[in-house]
Amino acid sequence: MPHGEDNELVSLLKGQGAIMQEVFSILEAEEKKDDLIRAAIGSSLKRAENRVDGLDPSRIFNEAEIRNACVKYRLRFLPAGHYKGVLPLEAVYQVRQLEARSSAPLKGFMILAPVSRFKLCDGNADPMLFIPVGGGSHYLVHRWGNDMGPWRAVMGWPVRGPMQLAITVLLVSAILAALIPTGWLTPEPSAGWWGGYRFGAFFSTWMFACAATAFSWFTFFGQFSSNAWNSKTFN
Repeated sequence: MPHGEDNELVSLLKGQGAIMQEVFSILEAEEKKDDLIRAAIGSSLKRAENRVDGLDPSRIFNEAEIRNACVKYRLRFLPAGHYKGVLPLEAVYQVRQLEARSSAPLKGFMILAPVSRFKLCDGNADPMLFIPVGGGSHYLVHRWGNDMGPWRAVMGWPVRGPMQLAITVLLVSAILAALIPTGWLTPEPSAGWWGGYRFGAFFSTWMFACAATAFSWFTFFGQFSSNAWNSKTFN
């Protein structure tokens, strides 16, 4: 191979090496930016306000709407610093997109998620990352998971508040009383399903259900969702 061609090949390889080095430098810089965003989210323990232009109005929620979602689905809405899960790359990307339209780094991140996703003071899911945007409103940055569905709402309904718990106990008692065989309630072989003995069975099961509920509630320091939605403790 002629000497001139050798020099040309060496120059080409050096050029490719420089390009690869530049690519690695860019990737490393981008990774550092992602790490800084994760650190900012993970260290958010206080509320703050952010000014971002061009926000999607459909992703802005006021505190009453967030509270209603927490009560309905038995969730917590807390500073992101209490979150113990892993932030997906898509959430970091969404934060970077918002910061590009903000005059300052975003702060005061909040997360809405089940209690199991938080590091609480004494103590699989559907987290949502928010930033405060002023006026008591929060902007939904990113949502991951698929656990906020009808079944979770049904399971969380009895502990939304005292009235819901009382209704649940009443309904469970009525169902249990209705399922008790008539032969267990009266020795009369010809007795029908309904009678005073059925009402007595309902009253007995209701008293038992009330006692069991009260014992369990106070033993495990139960909290209604309407009170616990932004609590930093388990109970």
